[in-house]
Amino acid sequence: MAVDRKISRDDSTKQFLILLLIIFGIFLLLSTTLIRYFNKNNIIFYKTIFLVVAILVIVIGIMLLLTIFAITMLYFNKDIPHIMKVIMKYFMIISQPFVMELGKIIKFNKNSIRSAYTNLNNQIILSEKYEFNGEDILVLSPHCLQKDFCPHKITNDIYNCKRCGKCDVDKLIDLREKYGINFSLVTGGTLARKVIVELRPKAIVAIACERDLLSGLMDVSKIPILAIINERPQGPCINTQVDIRRVEKAILHFIKE
Repeated sequence: MAVDRKISRDDSTKQFLILLLIIFGIFLLLSTTLIRYFNKNNIIFYKTIFLVVAILVIVIGIMLLLTIFAITMLYFNKDIPHIMKVIMKYFMIISQPFVMELGKIIKFNKNSIRSAYTNLNNQIILSEKYEFNGEDILVLSPHCLQKDFCPHKITNDIYNCKRCGKCDVDKLIDLREKYGINFSLVTGGTLARKVIVELRPKAIVAIACERDLLSGLMDVSKIPILAIINERPQGPCINTQVDIRRVEKAILHFIKE
């Protein structure tokens, strides 16, 4: 099954680039101002402080510029060097609170910005090659995938599921049995982190809403994660669904052939 490695060309990526360009403009203005103060001030102590801060701002500005360039290249499905992916990944973590706050100020949809983060993360992961065994891969899903009328508690043991086929849990168990992966249904971020600590997976396929996926990407930065946004036909946190084909493609990207 072929894995689509192209970045999503939607408004979320464009909005994310706009936010980064605005932040770059702010950093450019700040660095220019600091350099001017550095040249005007004759007191060595203040000159040293201004110089250190200016260098720090310039370094962050360069990282930001490289990230903007990398995102633009990925947007047009061009390959980028590995070092640029590393810079981009860490800058995304550092910049996240500033980008979200700026997006709030200029009235960008929060979920669109979060979606851009997950798309960019997926693009980085999909551009790398992995050869893990099935037992090294963890599929994490929120418990709201289970139908709200289902009487069976499956967060502690997924095999309490009666496999009626009315929700996507049945299909995810099929994938677990087919590829020998780990599959866990969790009630929230705390339990998700507990499962990760216990199982120590080498790769994760995470299913959740935009907010929870972004939170997870920020918390678990050392493990490759492919993030899949769930479908919410009845609204958030109730009877959600997931595209099983996307989950299987994500598993196949990580698994050893």
